[in-house]
Amino acid sequence: MSPRPNALDQAVNALSDATLLSHPASALVDSARAEAADRLMHLMLAGWFVTFALQIVVLAYFWQSGLAARVRDRLRRRFRNEFVVRFLFGAVLALVGRAAGLLPELYIYRVQRAMSLSDQLLRAWAADWIANTIVTMIVVGIAVAIVLWIVDRTHQWYIYLLVAIVLASAGLSFIEPYVVLPRFGHYAEIPPEYRADAASLEARAHVKVPLLEHVDDRTHLGDAYVNGLGPSQRIVISDSIFQASSRREIRYVLARELGFIAIGGPLRIAVADAVFVIVGVALAVAIADRIGFRRDDDPMVRLALLGALLGLMYLAIVPFNNTMLRSLSWASEEYALTLTHDPAAAVRSIVRNADERLDAACVTGAANIFRQEILDPAHAVETANHVPSGCR
Repeated sequence: MSPRPNALDQAVNALSDATLLSHPASALVDSARAEAADRLMHLMLAGWFVTFALQIVVLAYFWQSGLAARVRDRLRRRFRNEFVVRFLFGAVLALVGRAAGLLPELYIYRVQRAMSLSDQLLRAWAADWIANTIVTMIVVGIAVAIVLWIVDRTHQWYIYLLVAIVLASAGLSFIEPYVVLPRFGHYAEIPPEYRADAASLEARAHVKVPLLEHVDDRTHLGDAYVNGLGPSQRIVISDSIFQASSRREIRYVLARELGFIAIGGPLRIAVADAVFVIVGVALAVAIADRIGFRRDDDPMVRLALLGALLGLMYLAIVPFNNTMLRSLSWASEEYALTLTHDPAAAVRSIVRNADERLDAACVTGAANIFRQEILDPAHAVETANHVPSGCR
């Protein structure tokens, strides 16, 4: 793993406050890495699209070819319990989808590895992929078995499904710090020298949550984010940010994440996720009902078709979701600037992060629509120093 601070950090440290406050992001980021960032943006976008396209096509073929029906029949011959059959069929569907996306996901990993954005070895990546696939199979299998069980017992199944989606969205957000976070390294309190600043910012923001340092030996990239919902909320900051950033930058990073909580970001995202899932499922079901049945179809087999349609609905909905997320990102930036009154530190932190992570300064077109969940560096810098970004 590359040590921090590195040569890029030293170059960012050399920028004066006057320079940071008078130039757009395109003039502040490293020029060579800016070109690489633009290439990376297009490579990652292609990999992302191919992943979803393959999963959609393979699931649709799995239904249309009759393979799904044959899998159902084979499971019913081997298992008499219908709940078990449905669970296993859902697990198979998840495995088919994950397998369809394996090669493009490997491509994305190799691109990140080639660009020195990941320190994870191939065997570790493969182990993670297998573990995630098993978890996905279990979750989808349980969901399929429960949903079909409800459908058998009431014509108002959709009401129970809507309630389940809302509860699942909130519940998953709530338990993530306890179930997901421990899989990704070691977590501890933030270093003692930053706790006084953190307490001051928390008092001014009227937000009190655990502040954790994330020690991860798989990457040297810095990251800061809010995890959890309600009582389980916590702010997580990578150890590399503490290693490479100035105290003023750390104050800005803390203020930004506190601002995200203060504006209700986690709850708004959980609600939006539930709404988007409900809309996507409703549209997918409506379209599926207008597609003719095969002779060997039943509700379980048509879940393969529904899965393909859900992929299409995701592609249609994700631009709206990203627009909402960028709005929250902008509001968090504004809140941090109000809390710290230090725009130079904000710009320095944004430029440092863009250089290290190979983030394109200006994100436009399909990449902005489908992939950009936060303000790109150009607009984040413009928010801080009010210098026009120059982006198209």
